[in-house]
Amino acid sequence: MTNYTLRKGDEGQEVRRLQRCLSLVPDGKFGPKTDGAVKSYQQCHGITLDGIAGPQTLGHLGIEVLHGIDVSAWNGKNIDWKAVSKTNVEYCWIKATEGQTHVNRGHADKFKGARDNELIVGGYHFGRPDYNNSDDPLVDAEQEAHHFLNVMAKVGIKSGDLLPVLDVEKGMKTDDQYNVEWCLKWLDVVEKEVGVRCVVYCAKWAWDLFLIKADKNDLDKLVQYPIWWASYSGSVEPKRNVRGWKEWNVWQYGSKGTVTGIKGHVDVNWMAGGQLTKLIVP
Repeated sequence: MTNYTLRKGDEGQEVRRLQRCLSLVPDGKFGPKTDGAVKSYQQCHGITLDGIAGPQTLGHLGIEVLHGIDVSAWNGKNIDWKAVSKTNVEYCWIKATEGQTHVNRGHADKFKGARDNELIVGGYHFGRPDYNNSDDPLVDAEQEAHHFLNVMAKVGIKSGDLLPVLDVEKGMKTDDQYNVEWCLKWLDVVEKEVGVRCVVYCAKWAWDLFLIKADKNDLDKLVQYPIWWASYSGSVEPKRNVRGWKEWNVWQYGSKGTVTGIKGHVDVNWMAGGQLTKLIVP
């Protein structure tokens, strides 16, 4: 998908967002009333009159859905960031660390290349609660958080960067409570150090396998964090429900995207309308 567009027949949270901006009842269904309201708005503001809410219409309303990528050592070390910056990619999360010792190869060069070409960047940590080095989720999580912070200190977590991310794809398969306590501790340590709330990356399969059976009060705390949801199906909305969260902030809609400047496939994402200011470091 080159650009995120909404049109008659679409359903989901971004339709609701569009409807609220057009002073309609936000039922999340792009029907005749929404179609008519979009056309009226376009006519009043000199926008191409087609009833399709694409980058021009959504941007004029302040709710454009922004395209971005995330990269790691798997994407190689020779990314042409200048070429990437000339596409519709606006932002990029870069894998920095995993576990308590792993540093992702080439991350510093990726930060520099993206920043030099005026892309918005941020770092993410691939969490490993399953390592369980000390039988104490709080101790393990704190050690991983400090590992991430120490590595990120070398490239900087700067004003205007994307918020740090905890990637939740691993955990103790028989202890959801351990996993959730681990995540909350990691998030708390990084938040206190950096002064901003982090983003949680997750998917339905990981939620069901590692988190769902934890104490409800702790799960409620976890879902207060912004969610970057992975679901490789759906056109304008993930088909796999975001579980405990009400809406997605970022949606990783594919792992086999193609972007000029990057050899091979790359993860591709949509950032929900109007979310950028909420997902960057002040």
